Amino acid sequence: FMTSFIYPVIVAWTWGGGWLSKIFEVGYMDFAGSGVVHLTGGVSGLAGTVILGPRKGRFSNPEEFECHNLPLVVLGTFALWFGWYGFNPGSTLTMKSGSDGALAAQVAMNTTLAAATGGITVFMLRYFIMKKYDVGALCNGILAGLVSITAGCGNMESGSAFATGLIGAFVYQAASMLLQKLHIDDPVDASPVHGFCGAWGVIAAGLFDWGRGIDNYHGWSGFGCMENDDGGCKRGIGGPAIGAQFIMVLMIILWAGSLSSIGFFLLKMTGLLRISEEVEEAGMDSHHHSPPKAYALESKSLSPSKVYSTMTSETQPSTV
Repeated sequence: FMTSFIYPVIVAWTWGGGWLSKIFEVGYMDFAGSGVVHLTGGVSGLAGTVILGPRKGRFSNPEEFECHNLPLVVLGTFALWFGWYGFNPGSTLTMKSGSDGALAAQVAMNTTLAAATGGITVFMLRYFIMKKYDVGALCNGILAGLVSITAGCGNMESGSAFATGLIGAFVYQAASMLLQKLHIDDPVDASPVHGFCGAWGVIAAGLFDWGRGIDNYHGWSGFGCMENDDGGCKRGIGGPAIGAQFIMVLMIILWAGSLSSIGFFLLKMTGLLRISEEVEEAGMDSHHHSPPKAYALESKSLSPSKVYSTMTSETQPSTV
């Protein structure tokens, strides 16, 4: 449903040269997909988790839903970060000239700065709130920075990329806390990362464009300004360009959100959206898979001091 009806229409409006590419005679700007890809998926995921409802006991016994394998989370985050250098710099689509290579290098630098800034900022915010080090939040902060810069990585300078990642971190943290407050169960914070930060990324691409104030606008032109037929820079188009970004965000939310809601609602009405209470209580692993457990985790774990004392007692020679 997503790949057949929702995503193709949004691509046709944007990357396919549709009406959003011509709106206000300046068009939208989304270099590698903050809106086209991430906002689309984030809004659809949010619609799904709202209609599905929270997992049983999610907000009454939150300690039972803590992350159980942080090393894999970190590994996956770095795999995603590495992959981002494929579709952000790769979205230059060509390397036939020195300016193309320079733009790809600028995109790579902007991507790195936003990701690092987003991760460190969320990590510090969580420590300020919880007084504990949250590695999972660090990973989602990195992704928040990456999603935020994906739209504007090809039309802003490095300082603006830093600001985009910084603000994206606050957007992610605020959205995550909002969903918790509303008891919306998003297991991996996918909608705060992709939906909310995707929307911010589209807007940031208009706000932080290379052009001087709102007089000039670069957009898809890379290092150069958008030009008139006579070769001169178009003037006074920064405001309409920012307006085009807001309209793009609104249209993606309306299209992806409405169609996803219809699809998930139909699945819910036919009983195909959620597993039975028995399966949910027992767990999908034990009910559908063999072996019944993916991880050999004990219910009780030793503290680091107990582990150390046990190790030293085993290694010390006997005095008898």
